[in-house]
Amino acid sequence: MVLRLPSPIKIPRRLGCAVIAAALVILISACGSATTTPTATPTPTPVLQELRLNLGGEPGSLDPHQAALATDLSVIRQLFHGLLGFKPDLSLEPVVATRVPSLENGGISEDGLSYTFTIREDATWSDGLKVTAGDFVYSIKRLLDPSVAGPSAFLYMIIRGGGEYLSAKGGDPSTMQLLRDAVAVEALDDHTLHITLSEPNPTFLQKMALAPAFPVRQDIVEEFSDGWTESGNLIGNGPYILTQWVHQSRIVLEANPEYWGPEPGLTKISLSMITDVNAELAAYQAGKLDMSQVPPGTETVILGDASLGKEVIRSTDLRTFGLFFNTSQAPFDNLLVRKAFTTAIDRNAWISKVKNGVGRPATGWLPPGMPGHEPDLGSQYTFDQERAAQLLADAGYPGGEGLPSVSLTYVEAGDQHIMAEFLQAQMKDNLGVDMPLSPLDSFQQVVGARQFQVVLVSPGADYPDPEGALASLFVTGAPVNITQYSNPEFDRLAGLAASELDQEERLDLWKRAHRIIVEEAPVGFFFYGERFFLKKPRVQGLTLTGLDGAIPGDTRLAEVFITH
Repeated sequence: MVLRLPSPIKIPRRLGCAVIAAALVILISACGSATTTPTATPTPTPVLQELRLNLGGEPGSLDPHQAALATDLSVIRQLFHGLLGFKPDLSLEPVVATRVPSLENGGISEDGLSYTFTIREDATWSDGLKVTAGDFVYSIKRLLDPSVAGPSAFLYMIIRGGGEYLSAKGGDPSTMQLLRDAVAVEALDDHTLHITLSEPNPTFLQKMALAPAFPVRQDIVEEFSDGWTESGNLIGNGPYILTQWVHQSRIVLEANPEYWGPEPGLTKISLSMITDVNAELAAYQAGKLDMSQVPPGTETVILGDASLGKEVIRSTDLRTFGLFFNTSQAPFDNLLVRKAFTTAIDRNAWISKVKNGVGRPATGWLPPGMPGHEPDLGSQYTFDQERAAQLLADAGYPGGEGLPSVSLTYVEAGDQHIMAEFLQAQMKDNLGVDMPLSPLDSFQQVVGARQFQVVLVSPGADYPDPEGALASLFVTGAPVNITQYSNPEFDRLAGLAASELDQEERLDLWKRAHRIIVEEAPVGFFFYGERFFLKKPRVQGLTLTGLDGAIPGDTRLAEVFITH
C-alpha cells in the first residue's frame, strides 16, 4: 500500500489577486500608526464557479472504450485526456503528447507506418500517479480485445495485429495472448509510445484524438471490474473527477486537484438527466440550468423573444441530410434524373417553414466545419422549379410521364418522417412525380438490403476529415456505398488521399473528389444539420465545434468560467 501525503493547497488563479490584496491590507494595517483607523474596503464575493447542465439522459457508459452515446462523450471528455485533441478549428493539437507526430519532426516514418508519441513528464492521473506509455499500451490493447470490442474499436484495426486480435473469438487463452502480444503498440520507455500500422493511414492521428484512444488504468479496471467507472472508483487524467453518479438522476464533476494542464475555469459541473426537452427549457427559465436545448418547433418563438432571443447559440454538427439515389437502377442511373430531383428541393422552405430556421441549405456533401467544405460548391442545385422540370424532360420524362415508380425509403426515427413527407410533396409539386413513402426501423436494414430507389439518410462523421464523409459512402464497393455509385476518377483520387501524408496535398485530393460527387449527384443534397441551444450570459469561454456531444462545447469545457 502506498501512503500519500495530502497535496499542497492550491489557490485558484481567479482568486489569487484577491487573496494577495487582502494580505497586503492586513499587513499595512498591522504596521500603521496606532492613531490611524484604516478605511474598511468590502471584499468582493467570489463568483461560484459551478456550471449546471442537462445531459438529457443516463450515459450508457463512462468507459472510453465502450462509449457510444453523445451523453457518454460529454462526460468522458471531462474525465480523460488522450495523446492528442482537437483545436476549435478541428485541427490537431498535443494534449498528453508533447507534440503532434509528423514527417518533419520524425514522429512519423517515411513509409507512413511507424508513429512515435512522446508523453509529457508532468501528466498525472487523478490520484497523483504518473501517466506512462504503458498505460496507453494497455488501453489500446484492451480496446481491441474481442471481449471488450467497443463500438468504435474497428477504427483502430489499422494497427498491425489489431484486426486479427479484434476479430478473434472463442480462441484458447494461449492463442488469445499471442494475438494480444502481436498488436504493434509498444512502450519504449515510460514516456515514449511506438505504434506500427499495417498500411499507411493518414487519418490515424485524428483517430488517436477520439475517446476510444483515451487511456484507462489497468489496476483500477482489474480491481473494480464493471464497477470501475462508478464514483469513488474511477481514476482519470482529465481536468475533472467524478464525485457523484446517482443513476438516472445526476452526475457531479469537480475540478481535479492533481490536474497537470491549465487550471479548469470551473470548480464544479452539475449534470441533470432531464429527458423531456420542454422540462429542460422550464428548468432553464426557472434559473436551475445554465444551458438548455431549444425544443424543436419553438425556434422562431424563442428567437423572437425579447430576452431568450439574446441567449440563443447555434452550432453545426458535421452532419448532412440527403436523398441517396440507387444509381444502379432506373431511373437514377440517369444523371439528368438525379440532377432534376436535387434541383427540385426548396431547401429554404424546409428550413424556414418547417424547421423554424434550424439548419442550412446543402448543395454539397461536406458540411460547414468539415475540412474541405466549399460554401459555393453545388450552386447549380439551388432550387429552381423550371430548371428541375426541364432536366427531367431532357432525361425523357416530361412532367414525370413514363418515369418508373419511385418510392422514398427512410428510417422511422426523430423527425425523419416529417422530412420524408416534405420531400414527397416537393417532388409532386415541382416535378409532378408521385413518391410513396417506405419506412424502415434502422439504417442497418438499408445497408443490408440495398433494394431501394431513393433513401433519406444522414450519416454522421466519426472524425473531422473528408475521408470519413466520402470514402465509405462513394468508393466503388465500399461497405456503406448504398448508392452503388462508381467512378474511376473518384476512386483514383480517394486512393491517392488514403496514402498521402502531406495534409495540404491530401485535403486538395479530397476537394477534387468531392467536386466529382457534387457534379454527378449520387446524393440529392438537402440540408446541413444545426443545433440550437440557450446559454445564460454569465457563462463565458464556451467554444462550440461540430464534434460536440450532448453538451455544446464539451470538447473544451475546462475553459468555461462563470461571471456575475
